[in-house]
Amino acid sequence: MSTQRWNDEMLDRLADKVDGLADRMVSLTDRVENIASIAESNARVIQALANVAAEAREERQQLFQRMDRQQANIDRQQSNIEGLRIETRRILDILLNQRNQDDNPTAE
Repeated sequence: MSTQRWNDEMLDRLADKVDGLADRMVSLTDRVENIASIAESNARVIQALANVAAEAREERQQLFQRMDRQQANIDRQQSNIEGLRIETRRILDILLNQRNQDDNPTAE
């Protein structure tokens, strides 16, 4: 391998390349910092979205529970209404039988 002597022109070119590399490093460092800032911002947005999704799940679960309770109340009311209908029908039958007996006393 031959040894080459460095002259001023070669040193100037090397210095220019080193300066160019330094400028590119500064530019790359700025870009990396910008990307890191964007990544941090995205992480905050993702966390906020996850929080909103968790709140929505909780609200949906609470709504389902309320709907279940309301359905149970509706079922209970329908059962009560059916019981009242049957009782009303029974009372009407008794009254109609009494009326028939009053209208036709010899039928006994």
